[in-house]
Amino acid sequence: MALVLLVLVLGVGCTSAVRVTRLDADTQLDLSGNWNDTDIAIVTGALIDSSLKSNWINQFRVRNGHNPVVVVGTILNRSSEHLDTAIIAKRFEMALINTGRVEMVADIGMRDQVREEREQQQYYASEESAVALGRELGADFLLQGAVRTVVDQVSGRTVRTYYVSAELIDIETSRK
Repeated sequence: MALVLLVLVLGVGCTSAVRVTRLDADTQLDLSGNWNDTDIAIVTGALIDSSLKSNWINQFRVRNGHNPVVVVGTILNRSSEHLDTAIIAKRFEMALINTGRVEMVADIGMRDQVREEREQQQYYASEESAVALGRELGADFLLQGAVRTVVDQVSGRTVRTYYVSAELIDIETSRK
């Protein structure tokens, strides 16, 4: 038994070193041809540009006297591969926040944690520091969407086309 353990320790100690190369964030790298960070940057850039070029923000501000409030819903993965669509949603959210023309509230997944903390403060924080209940900012729009793929193959060649949609839905009227 002691001999077996010694061999295993020696075998682990002889593995080759891993070489890590850091790249600039703007460097485009595509090893597999599958969905990657470059695709995410292209898609989110196009979605954000499209959203901000339309007049929905100004129209809302004229009608309501304040910036629209948006909550991020779900970006569904309807593609033929594993994609982390939360990255798309988060980049879209950050870009909207950075315009200063849109207010964002905690996304659906985070709200339960925020609400739990607020409730816990009612019991465990001092009266002076506990936040008030019932003061959440209601969202005017829900951001949701989907990623889909079409795969075309012939003679060992493959072309993957990604269709990414994002919609802002007026929560009160369900108008897109």
